[in-house]
This record gives sequence, C-alpha cells and structure tokens, in this order.
Amino acid sequence: MIRGGAVVLDVSDVAQAVRFYVETLGMKLVREAADGSAVVDAGEGFHIALRAGPRSTPALVHLYPKVPIAEAIAIYENRGVVFTVERTAAETVARFEDPDGNSLALVQAS
Repeated sequence: MIRGGAVVLDVSDVAQAVRFYVETLGMKLVREAADGSAVVDAGEGFHIALRAGPRSTPALVHLYPKVPIAEAIAIYENRGVVFTVERTAAETVARFEDPDGNSLALVQAS
C-alpha cells in the first residue's frame, strides 16, 4: 500500500551534501528550499531531505540498488566511496557514510 517515503538527514553543509548525493551516488535533485534545505530522489519515490544542523539522531538509511550489488559497489568505489561489506546467506549489506557521517547501506538479498 505504501510506495516511496522520506528520511531527513542533518548535515553540516547542504551544498556539499547535495554534491555527494547527486554527483557521487547519482541521485536526482528534487528541490532546494529558501531555508537552505534540499531534497534528493534516491529512486522510486524515496526522498532524502537534507537540512543544515547538528546530527540530532543517528541515521541509518538502507538503499536497494537496481543493479547487482557487486556492480553498484564497484561503481561507487570508483567514485571514492569506502564500504564495509557483510555477506550472509540471506543478504549482502555494504555500509558506507556520507560526508557528515550519516550511515547508509546498500542492501540486496542473496
């Protein structure tokens, strides 16, 4: 019944965060607001709102690649992203951080 969704991430520099999410991760910029915040589309209607401010709550964002996870990891590593990869019988989880230390993970069922 639900499609899409959103998460809000606090970042120290919205412009720097937008560059990371758009240029490094390949997401699309949806909008920039007058208050300096921005929203990027992580795919299929899942939005990440970026707002300036101290990290108030630890964030963990799971992202599901459209290509095989090994291919996604290789592409992002080529762009400078550093991963910690865990493989189980059920799934592969490739953890990484944005420039502000927000935790993200590529997740794909095995």
